Amino acid sequence: MTPEKNNEEEKIEETVDGIADKLIEKAEEFIDETADKIYNSETYKKAGDTMEKATLSIFRKAGNWWGKL
Repeated sequence: MTPEKNNEEEKIEETVDGIADKLIEKAEEFIDETADKIYNSETYKKAGDTMEKATLSIFRKAGNWWGKL
């Protein structure tokens, strides 16, 4: 009887592994699609532009301060 139990356990384990793999693949696809939507959104582009302007402003001020020291 132990060989039968081992076979049943292996089948259950393979099934669970298969389901887990499918769920992982679906999650990865969802994450990739969502990331692409965010990256291509207008809001993301505006945020990038704003961050670029803020960074340039900070470095310009730092350059002015550096020149005054």
